[in-house]
Amino acid sequence: MRLIERLQQYLEYSKISAYAFERTCDVSNGYLGKQLKGKGAVGSDILERIKSNYTDLSLIWLVTGRGSMILSPAENSNQQKISELNEEQHIYFTSKDEVIHLLNKQVARLESSIKDKDKIIALLEIELRQLSLYKKIR
Repeated sequence: MRLIERLQQYLEYSKISAYAFERTCDVSNGYLGKQLKGKGAVGSDILERIKSNYTDLSLIWLVTGRGSMILSPAENSNQQKISELNEEQHIYFTSKDEVIHLLNKQVARLESSIKDKDKIIALLEIELRQLSLYKKIR
């Protein structure tokens, strides 16, 4: 599920209309519709607006889909911040290995592509030498 779909889920859960969200976060009319159709991305500035206007929404859940959608009310703000930091740290450590694995796969694909291009270059160089020799003989 994409971030924008999770945002839509939160808005439906909280009974907040797209129009109300767009006004509250100071985004253009139709912003949500455009995002849902896949014609854009939610930037960090929008995430900051969401966090400041919808304090019960977990940004960790919104961005990653992990954890709870709604932040549980903490006894005080320090406790809530500590809880959020612990959750972020846990998600970071569990997802970093996934990211490293994906990057390693991408590196392997790029290395394979380089080898293929090197082979093509070598074949073209051979062909160029043969063409040069052919022209000298004529």
